[in-house]
Amino acid sequence: MLVELSIQNIALIEHLQLQFGPGFVALTGETGAGKSIILDALGLLLGSRGSSDVIRHGADRALVDGVFRIDKGRAEVHRILSEWGIELDEGQVVVSRELHTSGRTVCRVNGRIVTVQMLRDLGNHLVQRQGQHDYQGLLRSEDQMRMLDRFAGHDPLVARVESLYHAWQEARQTVSELTLDEQTRSRELDMLEFQIREIEQAQLTPDEEEPLLEERRKLQHLDRILQHLEAATRALDGAGPANGAVAALADAHREVSSAAAYVAELDEHLQLLETAQVHAEEAAQSLARYIHRLDVSPGRLEEIETRYALIRSLERKYGATVNDVLQFLAEARARREELLNVDTRKAAAEQRLQALAAELQGACEALHTSRAQAAVDLAARIEAVLRQLDIPNASFAIRVERRSETAGGYGPHGFDSVQYLFSANRGEAQKPLNRIASGGELSRTLLALKSVLSEVDEVDTLVFDEIDTGVSGSAAVRIAEQLSALARNQQVLCVTHAAAIAARATEQWEVQKTDTADATTTTARRLDREERVLAVARLLGSEGADDTAVEHARALLHTSRPER
Repeated sequence: MLVELSIQNIALIEHLQLQFGPGFVALTGETGAGKSIILDALGLLLGSRGSSDVIRHGADRALVDGVFRIDKGRAEVHRILSEWGIELDEGQVVVSRELHTSGRTVCRVNGRIVTVQMLRDLGNHLVQRQGQHDYQGLLRSEDQMRMLDRFAGHDPLVARVESLYHAWQEARQTVSELTLDEQTRSRELDMLEFQIREIEQAQLTPDEEEPLLEERRKLQHLDRILQHLEAATRALDGAGPANGAVAALADAHREVSSAAAYVAELDEHLQLLETAQVHAEEAAQSLARYIHRLDVSPGRLEEIETRYALIRSLERKYGATVNDVLQFLAEARARREELLNVDTRKAAAEQRLQALAAELQGACEALHTSRAQAAVDLAARIEAVLRQLDIPNASFAIRVERRSETAGGYGPHGFDSVQYLFSANRGEAQKPLNRIASGGELSRTLLALKSVLSEVDEVDTLVFDEIDTGVSGSAAVRIAEQLSALARNQQVLCVTHAAAIAARATEQWEVQKTDTADATTTTARRLDREERVLAVARLLGSEGADDTAVEHARALLHTSRPER
């Protein structure tokens, strides 16, 4: 439900703040006062096309903000926000759109920047606007089908058809992929055999490359390693012109030991020298053993270079590392197995495809039968409401037809095409709604449809723009009754010039245009009870405090018994 609408610098509006309650909200005012500007601003908030032309003269940007309260039952809104990673703020969503004179537009949902298309996708589930030139939600075949399904409670049937359709599509794709000509399969098998053989012959082991490189580095610098280690050994064991570290430590230990006989405090230093001497002896022995092991065969480095070159060659073809090459080998073996068993797999896939096609056909048949039955019931109810809305000879029908294969065949919602047909006059053939010339008839058709679907409709807020255009006084009364009934389940915003409709609203806003020496500005305010009496009197044609018009207006408001 639309709780609050804020508009800045759009056309004649400098700044406007509107807080709407639930139920039936009427927007009234003189022609040209700016009622349509308010609805256009709401349209911008819902993703309508916008341009810098709508920005108020002298301003560099325009801004529209809307606060919507989202009920827990509005699954589609919750799904969309969840997919975008946007959380509700205390059950509300704040939508904003900013237009700049440069042409740049910025859209936000709960502070998160989104695209205009994302705004449009969300807006379709927040508000449905219907006016003299805005009936897309009623004229599109897919929307007509969705309304019929909603009326009939087809969610489980449609979900089953959609699930089977996607499974059937996947099965078709599988069969297509398995339908290879023999020459293509033979070429791919030859290639796989070569690749598998080449990798298998290398007898790679996981993670062997790093140890190989380590040994390669060692052998490449073997002479230098030996030179340094032998020098270290000489420094330790004293082989050479000078005493080694081991002998020097022994001398130091002997001297300190002699001194310790007279000074007890030297015992700790003596222990340190003993430990150092032991470690030095162990290091010398360990280095000697390591030098002995370095005596490798002359051809080992060449073997490593050959092995490394083979690995690099395989990595250039099949993966960045040895493990990647082995992964490629596993996948190649699996693909070879698929190709060798393609006939068996294809037969199984074709059998599954046939089973899914039969199951999908049955589900589509069940959905088609239920749609055809529901279409008769829905059309009868809409026709009855249309006649209440002062179209006494209204004729309404819903055509449910099977699509042929050439026209698309199966789809995620079955094989049906749905079309709403209407005739306003006796003896006149029913025509698709998009061929109805009268905007008033379209408005009332939408109202009738929404009235019938009000308890199952997924949109909380409905907007009607001058639905009373071209209708008589008695028709306006009936329209008012239907709008009021519709508002029991949904919020209804209606721009109207009809006193009967304005009087029936639970709250009324009057839009006014004020001229000054410098500019013209549109304002709006919510009317209290007495102000509504005068506003309804003006809609009845009173130019001033006409007692008759005022009493008539008071009677209309009393009879309508608005809730607020």
